[in-house]
Amino acid sequence: MKKALLIIIFTIASVYFFSSCERESSSDVNQDRIYALYEVVYNQTQDISYARASFFFGSITGTKLELADPSYVKFNDTPLGFKEALAYYETQIAGYTNTGNFTWEDTEGNVFVNTATVKEIAFPAVLDTIVKGQSYELTWVGDSLTSGESVYAYVDGTAESDEINVYQNTQYATSLVMTAVQTDKLTAGTNTIFMRRRHETDAQQKTSAGADCAGVYETLTVNIEVKE
Repeated sequence: MKKALLIIIFTIASVYFFSSCERESSSDVNQDRIYALYEVVYNQTQDISYARASFFFGSITGTKLELADPSYVKFNDTPLGFKEALAYYETQIAGYTNTGNFTWEDTEGNVFVNTATVKEIAFPAVLDTIVKGQSYELTWVGDSLTSGESVYAYVDGTAESDEINVYQNTQYATSLVMTAVQTDKLTAGTNTIFMRRRHETDAQQKTSAGADCAGVYETLTVNIEVKE
């Protein structure tokens, strides 16, 4: 595995680790100051959907919270279990789940029901060859972006430090563009690429601290050719 990838993984793991160390019990805070994030994540490679809920004090940058009895969170009537290392709640569903309802009840008996929706994205049947040092436009199969949506693509070759990340969040966009500087980093030959689409909406029922819902669709990793 590449050094760069290891560094990224280590950094992300460290962030989650220290965040989880700083978590508090939800019984210790004002229930109206709990911010919630609800996510449905579909990984096409694994063919698994993940329903996740995270709770924070004050805002998404606040201290993570572990729910205290009798508080609970469910997804389509299935209780979500707490992931100690990552400090969020999760359940896994076989196959593709494109939408679902999260139900959270706080310690004071207030109930909040919110819906998260996933929007699909896919590669075209044939991918054009990338030419090193030239810009490259990748048009995806799927709807154009709406407000609160983004698409991320990750291209990786066989050499050290030749991976690139491309991001698009412009409303109505139907493609993303790799710059000439980015493609020049790639190694000639067979590279791999995947895309991730994130669809965010404001929660329907929330505390004064707020809440957000997100649906994430991650494509299969496929091959893409790069030439000099």
